[in-house]
Amino acid sequence: LTCSLSLPVSLPLSPSLPLLLPLPCACVAPVTYPALETLTEPHQLTATLSCVIGVARSLVSGGRWFPEGPTHMLPLLMRALPGVDPNDFSKCMITFQFIATFSTLVPLVDCSSVLQERNDLTEVERELCSATAEFEDFVLQFMDRCFGLIESSTLEQTREETETEKMTHLESLVELGLSSTFSTILTQCSKEIFMVALQKVFNFSVSHIFETRVAGRMVADMCRAAVKCCPEESLKLFVPHCCSVITQLTMNDDVLNEEELDKELLWSLQLLSEITRVDGKKLLLYREQLVKILQRTLHLTCKQGYTLSCNLLHHLLRSTTLIYPTEYCSVPGGFDKPPSEYFPIKDWGKPGDLWNLGIQWHVPSSEEVAFAFYLLDSFLQPELIKLQQYSDGELEMSRDDVLQSLTIVHNCLIGSGNLLPPLKGEPVTNLVPSMVSLEETKLYTGLEYGINSKYFNQNPFSSIIDHILNNSEDDTKSLFLIIKIIGDLLQFQGSHKHEFDSRWKSFNLVKKSMENRLHGKKQHIRALLIDRVMLQHELRTLTVEGCEYKRIHQDMIRDLLRLSTSSYSQVRNKAQQTFFAALGAYNFCCRDIIPLVLEFLRPDRQDVTQQQFKGALYCLLGNHSGVCLANLHDWDCIVQTWPAIVSSGLSKAMSLEKPSIVRLFDDLAEKIHRQYETIGLDFSIPKSCVEIAELLQQSKNPSSGQTMLSSEEIKEGLTRQQEKNADALRNYENLVNTLLDGVEQRNLPWKFEHIGIGLLSLLLRDDRVLPLRAIRFFVENLNHDAIVVRKMAISAVAGILKQLKRTHKKLTINPYDMSGYSKPTQILAGDRPDNHWLHYDSKSIPRTKKEWESSCFVEKTHWGYYTWPQNMVVYAGVDEQPKLGRSREDLTEAEQIIFDHFSDPKFVEQLITFLSLEDRKGKDKFNPRRFCLFKGIFRNFDDAFLPVLKPHLERLVADSHESTQRCVAEIIAGLIRGSKHWTFEKVEKLWELLCPLLRTALSNITVETYNDWGTCIATSCESRDPRKLHWLFELLLESPLSGEGGSFVDACRLYVLQGGLAQQEWRVPELLHRLLKYLEPKLTQVYKNVRERIGSVLTYIFMIDVSLPNTAPTASPRVPEFTARILEKLKPLMDVDEEIQNHVMEENGIGEEDERTQGIKLLKTILKWLMASAGRSFSTAVTEQLQLLPLFFKIAPVENDNSYDELKRDAKLCLSLMSQGLLYPHQVPLVLQVLKQTARSSSWHARYTVLTYLQTMVFYNLFIFLNNEDAVKDIRWLVISLLEDEQLEVREMAATTLSGLLQCNFLTMDSPMQIHFEQLCKTKLPKKRKRDPGSVADTIPSAGNSAELVKRHAGVLGLGACVLSSPYDVPTWMPQLLMNLSAHLNDPQPIEMTVKKTLSNFRRTHHDNWQEHKQQFTDDQLLVLTDLLVSPCYYA
Repeated sequence: LTCSLSLPVSLPLSPSLPLLLPLPCACVAPVTYPALETLTEPHQLTATLSCVIGVARSLVSGGRWFPEGPTHMLPLLMRALPGVDPNDFSKCMITFQFIATFSTLVPLVDCSSVLQERNDLTEVERELCSATAEFEDFVLQFMDRCFGLIESSTLEQTREETETEKMTHLESLVELGLSSTFSTILTQCSKEIFMVALQKVFNFSVSHIFETRVAGRMVADMCRAAVKCCPEESLKLFVPHCCSVITQLTMNDDVLNEEELDKELLWSLQLLSEITRVDGKKLLLYREQLVKILQRTLHLTCKQGYTLSCNLLHHLLRSTTLIYPTEYCSVPGGFDKPPSEYFPIKDWGKPGDLWNLGIQWHVPSSEEVAFAFYLLDSFLQPELIKLQQYSDGELEMSRDDVLQSLTIVHNCLIGSGNLLPPLKGEPVTNLVPSMVSLEETKLYTGLEYGINSKYFNQNPFSSIIDHILNNSEDDTKSLFLIIKIIGDLLQFQGSHKHEFDSRWKSFNLVKKSMENRLHGKKQHIRALLIDRVMLQHELRTLTVEGCEYKRIHQDMIRDLLRLSTSSYSQVRNKAQQTFFAALGAYNFCCRDIIPLVLEFLRPDRQDVTQQQFKGALYCLLGNHSGVCLANLHDWDCIVQTWPAIVSSGLSKAMSLEKPSIVRLFDDLAEKIHRQYETIGLDFSIPKSCVEIAELLQQSKNPSSGQTMLSSEEIKEGLTRQQEKNADALRNYENLVNTLLDGVEQRNLPWKFEHIGIGLLSLLLRDDRVLPLRAIRFFVENLNHDAIVVRKMAISAVAGILKQLKRTHKKLTINPYDMSGYSKPTQILAGDRPDNHWLHYDSKSIPRTKKEWESSCFVEKTHWGYYTWPQNMVVYAGVDEQPKLGRSREDLTEAEQIIFDHFSDPKFVEQLITFLSLEDRKGKDKFNPRRFCLFKGIFRNFDDAFLPVLKPHLERLVADSHESTQRCVAEIIAGLIRGSKHWTFEKVEKLWELLCPLLRTALSNITVETYNDWGTCIATSCESRDPRKLHWLFELLLESPLSGEGGSFVDACRLYVLQGGLAQQEWRVPELLHRLLKYLEPKLTQVYKNVRERIGSVLTYIFMIDVSLPNTAPTASPRVPEFTARILEKLKPLMDVDEEIQNHVMEENGIGEEDERTQGIKLLKTILKWLMASAGRSFSTAVTEQLQLLPLFFKIAPVENDNSYDELKRDAKLCLSLMSQGLLYPHQVPLVLQVLKQTARSSSWHARYTVLTYLQTMVFYNLFIFLNNEDAVKDIRWLVISLLEDEQLEVREMAATTLSGLLQCNFLTMDSPMQIHFEQLCKTKLPKKRKRDPGSVADTIPSAGNSAELVKRHAGVLGLGACVLSSPYDVPTWMPQLLMNLSAHLNDPQPIEMTVKKTLSNFRRTHHDNWQEHKQQFTDDQLLVLTDLLVSPCYYA
């Protein structure tokens, strides 16, 4: 009843439909007719119908652009009817959607009589009026199609005897599509057409007897659709017929006890139950007949029979008690008006008027409510009494009888859920102390609950559940129903959430499919708007959150908990889902329920079964969307649940041998970790807020309508809040201590120890240091045997150290005073005089204590580059910072615990041993958590532990094993970052220790550890002033490419150096210049790995050289200057015209090498740099780099072959990357000059590569080129000239390039181009010389012949490119071009092959729409073309 317009939306709507809507519908209609006529291409049909659905609104509305659009509607509908095909599901569903969409938009009214009455109609309107006479025929044909579909869907037709009788998923979708489409059609029909359709569907339904599983459901749905549209006329036909059949068939009492009922009886019951889903007022006429049927059939022994009777009862109650719209016409008031007053064609595709919807609502009348209560008194009350007597042991009932009674109760409940008032009872008190009222907000949903419900004032199901669980626990069907009944009693107000969600989703899909994007938003059809209003009403009835928790709710939720921990898994599962939903609805009920759940986890209980234990765990876990009892944002709750989870490891019911229980504990721990949010300890309201609240209370406008609070009450409230804060703090400390007690229990399994430690680690907070006992626990666990515990302890101790971090004083400074320059008038990014003082300068780095303490260090790398912070703060001097070098007595108790452990050589030795162990072979990486631990240690305790750690560091650095190197890298990174606030003396001593260590480490570096050392140095330099780290940078720059240790160590040193410099970005120009100066002579490296690393380092060296508006020139190295120097060195290679071969062996030869060999080595490194910078740098290739292009064109191979050497492969890849780069307008002439110059090269490889480069470059920079007419002319000239190249491959690539440029409209196919190609085609080929019969054939053509053949071939290639540039249409010039091409079919090769390829491609690309395309050709041209395109018969 609550469902309305529901187009069959089982097929996903095409995402392109919204894009199609603005297109003229004229494009869609011509494509649709051929698709509807084809029988062999169902995919084409479904795709086409999907597109037409997208433009349906525009099509039927007509309008200025396509006024004849509506005339296509009826022909399309009629041709779509064969799509209702039982053998093709997808075609059937899209057809239903198609018909339903058009029917929703158009009133199906015969307007042909208007032609005689009016003479002011337009031509289109007259045509439409004539066409509407076919509406009746369409409706009747559609019904015939549906009847055919139904008859082929009966169980006898579609199932073997052994198969299930339930409806399959596909069948249920067809049922939905059929019923919703038929409903839509009848809703939009005129009364005359409706009466014909009604009689037809009635005759069909009463002349057949259908099985009730599949076909019966479909027919009953069609009958329901008919009755809903016009209840009065329809009920007159159906109700008397069904009632008389059922009465006649149940006259004999033996029928009541039959296990298998007569098919006609079942079918009549099904039909009657469906046709009662209509306006309740219209059903009152037949109440006596319907009640008699219920009395006769509700207690049938046959389950199928009484289920159908229960459906009838359910639908009668819903029809009479719910609020719902009674009609969904596209026009308010329907279509039954005389033609003189109303012209339906004007309403085709008309949107609904939101402010004048004219919804006809069904609101229960007093008579209907009385009838509903009469039904409840007659059928619900006796069942409740019977069930009560059964549970008390006064009445014997079989399982089937219990199930029957519960089914009747459930159907009564969901039928009258909207009518029954909320459950009454005493509220559960003392769950939370509060000075404000915690009563629920009453929501009005359209009904006054005048009658006090007498049915469910007490919970009647506790005793029934007791009885079933004690006597017949395996009666799961009854338990399932009881769970449903309790869930509905707690929450049901007329609709279920899952049904609402399904309708909401369906509504949104239909809305997207039907909206008209051309007219903006809110132009929805009336049926959709009514649907939305109904959904809003349902949404109100579904709002159950925040309900008051009463004793009756408490009993029911406790019953659900009992069932959630019962023996059968399916019962537990269903009860848990209902339990979770109830927990979310009632205020504070979780506080009441948690102790009951935790009872099952108590280790001292001997009577808990494994099923109860698992059920309780599931209750704690919750579902994906509901409440998780284990993780409530409430101290009072988690102080109970977390320790209970840990101690449950000692329960007798717990078994780690059961995978399901292990998985449950894993899920529980994972969910707590994922969802836990820190709970507040100190909640206070500022005094200013209290004052504003008092003023609001005194306000007359708006008036609060509440009694004024006295100052004593406010004071008491503040006192209570302070007490609550104290309670929270107590709870926090208790929870920590209880968890520690739990974890330290002797026999606790390891899994629960790990869970407990994980929960403890969640209790680390910003605003309070962890209790001392917990700090000691975590520090001791740094050396635990289990790696999982050690990992958690490392994270926890790093967090504790952050809690214990002392605040460092900061000062505000003016950066312009520091630099001595005034503030610039406008923002200028980059290196400026006012930020120069932040640069690393080896002449002024602080080398003495005095210089160190007088320096102003700025740690944040980004400050000052673009502009300065408005309020710039830096750390104050050493004298104003917390004291360093403290003795044990100066430390707090928490710090002393850490101090004692890390001062103990044995503890540290054990810790280092553990940290040096391998965790996951080949997958370990530099660990940021361990780094944070050591950073915290050295930040909080400065160099107190260095004497203990020093021997370990020296030992670890000398060991080249992967895990030991990683460990020392983590400690050194922590040490460097932790020394941020140390005094100069301490820092200087530190670097005296670290420099030798780092030198040793870098000389011992291996394939496994170079990544870790790179991360170590990068982490050390992150957000640090480079002047503080000058020891490190000077060390790294000593001699990165010394050659000691071979090429691998050289590459690794560069990698580590790159990691440090990259973090400093713009602040180390001097170091970058020094590095570049060092690297330049070494660019001719022979080793590939060093070359690649140099290429990557060069990218970072030039990273800051960006040319953007309002950016100052960088002080760091600049690309143009470097490239100019490189070009000078590469001159020996650029001057020669022959092909460059890579003949350099992979070894550093001794002695002098010629310039050419040196050039090739240099070129290899430069290629690595250009490839690396293409992906990483901020800007594209600069002008100087583009001058390298001719060299790359010479080297790059044409074929894709991996057997080529590194030089050729790199050149090809580099060209590909450079062609994709953004060009600035001033660079365009230079690039074109380079391309033109290369196009004259003697190497055809170079000429070929120019074309592939040109294609990519133009497409990536299309608009920049189009903005430059000269550039377009140059490209046109270049491509057309290369069409006449002497090399065949170059000519063919030029044709491909030309075709692409024409297709994207970069070049246009104009008359001069066509004439030029036609002239070339006419180039005469010299006649073949007659050879002497005995002479050897001359296989080499003469030069003249070759040149003429090339020209002629160029012309054919040009024409072919023009043809292939229009793959989906036939422009006016194309037929003649094809004729011209066909004249060359007998020319010598390669012309013949080119013509054949062109024609073959033309045929392939134009095949789909050939019927349309061939209209462009004359008959003669078609004849020629057909001869060319059809393959000759071999036997002709």
